[in-house]
Amino acid sequence: MFKRIFWLGTGVAVGAGGAFWAKRKVEETVEQYLPEQVAVRAAETAKGLGTTVRAAAAEGREAMRTTEAELRARVDARTFVGDAPAPARGPTPAAGPRRAGRVATHGGSSARRRPRS
Repeated sequence: MFKRIFWLGTGVAVGAGGAFWAKRKVEETVEQYLPEQVAVRAAETAKGLGTTVRAAAAEGREAMRTTEAELRARVDARTFVGDAPAPARGPTPAAGPRRAGRVATHGGSSARRRPRS
């Protein structure tokens, strides 16, 4: 008989503790989704999002400026305007006989090509 009373008491205690814990969790969850709390979280997220977008835009502009400077340096190295001599290039390969070839065109099928004369 003592065993039954012990296990009954244990079951009641575990059941009451579990019910109390579940009630507390449900109340916390309900409080998180109250309109005031949702509005506060949305405002904090929007603030953080604005900062993130501004940082990403600044990083993108910096990358754009860097890339543009590299491209301008490449173009300036290939073109010559003014009094400075053009940069020296390595020896050019001897020009051999050139073969006549077809020029690649965009689109069209081979049936629409004009015959070569």
